[in-house]
Amino acid sequence: MCRFCYDRVRMRRSTTPLATALAVTVGLGVLAPAAARGDDRIAELRAEREQAAEEAAAVAATLDELGAQDDELVAAIADLESFIQIQESKVAAAEADIAAAEAAAAAARAEVADLDARMDELREQAAERAVDAYVGADDDLVVLDETDLTASAVRRYLLRVTVGDEVDAVDALRAAQGRREAAEAEARRQAAEAEQRRADLADHLAELEASRAEADRLRAELQSRIEEWQRRAAELDAEDAAIEREIKQLEEEARRRAEEEARRKAEAARRAAEEARRAAQAAAGDDAGDTGPAAGTDPGAFVLAQWPLDGPVVSEFGMRVHPIFKTTRMHKGIDIDGDTGDPIEAASGGTVLWAGPRTGFGNTVIISHGGGFTTLYAHMSSIATTAGAEVSAGDVIGAVGQTGWATGPHLHFEVRVEGVAVDPRPFLP
Repeated sequence: MCRFCYDRVRMRRSTTPLATALAVTVGLGVLAPAAARGDDRIAELRAEREQAAEEAAAVAATLDELGAQDDELVAAIADLESFIQIQESKVAAAEADIAAAEAAAAAARAEVADLDARMDELREQAAERAVDAYVGADDDLVVLDETDLTASAVRRYLLRVTVGDEVDAVDALRAAQGRREAAEAEARRQAAEAEQRRADLADHLAELEASRAEADRLRAELQSRIEEWQRRAAELDAEDAAIEREIKQLEEEARRRAEEEARRKAEAARRAAEEARRAAQAAAGDDAGDTGPAAGTDPGAFVLAQWPLDGPVVSEFGMRVHPIFKTTRMHKGIDIDGDTGDPIEAASGGTVLWAGPRTGFGNTVIISHGGGFTTLYAHMSSIATTAGAEVSAGDVIGAVGQTGWATGPHLHFEVRVEGVAVDPRPFLP
């Protein structure tokens, strides 16, 4: 290739990308600053979010899992999980950066190898052209003495072409050497970048493992609390079933005693009436006839005489969702707010079936009101009555407390029909 042609090709290769870059720069000159500002703002917001997550996770890691409240425990786990997600993203990014840097380093090393081979070829070409130029130099110089100026000019042109090819080969060799040095430097830079990314990855992995360990520690405590809550819920259900059975049994025993007492009284009345009749016959000399037993009475619908405690209802009858664990279970009464020691009164008159502690319910009083209706009062701090006692509406039977599985002082109040808990609201005045 002639020197003139080589220079044109080299110029075209070097100027075309530059011209393209200038065109793109001019076309996007207005948009570039705005895009850069947007990217900077996104980076700032991301850094702020990561900083906040790191600070929250640091606080969560210092939480005393045994002394923390349930909501504190759940919030700390959420903070750690959020930070773990950020750390996992950083680990993935570092691994991707390492792979990219290693690929770039490998490509640069491959380019160095290709350039080494190309430089060997260029050295051979330069050597060959130098030899050719040296061998043909005498013939070309003789041309200067010829009388044919036209032929002499042609030979001088050929001499310049030969020398130009040699220079082109040397230039190409120098350019290849420069590209090789740049490729080798790029390979070293990418290898160093990969090594730095590996160090960053090790740090991220250490932080990630520490955060995971803290999260696992808190999750284990939370799971323990959930299992404890479920165990207590199961025990409460078992206790509820036991109360239902006992109420039915005690009610049946009370009915039998009442029936026996009624039969005894009826028999006594019959005997008294028989004796009176005989006495009347003896006195009057005639038969006055027999009067049958009196008909029974209908007690009517059951209605409580009053509220057992003057306070707001803080939890109604029905399905209740645990605010932290999100588990559900049936709440078989209403919770009435009160202070420890506030007097609890019988909601209606009746017979005390139970007065003592119950699993989960704490200090409990159960009153039978007849007709299969009973009321239950739980979590008392103290009990002011005994089993078998007859009470009237308004009699003090205990005081507000938080015995059993209660998180604060209140009265758990139930109405049961044949031992089964129902909504107390329809029976309250």
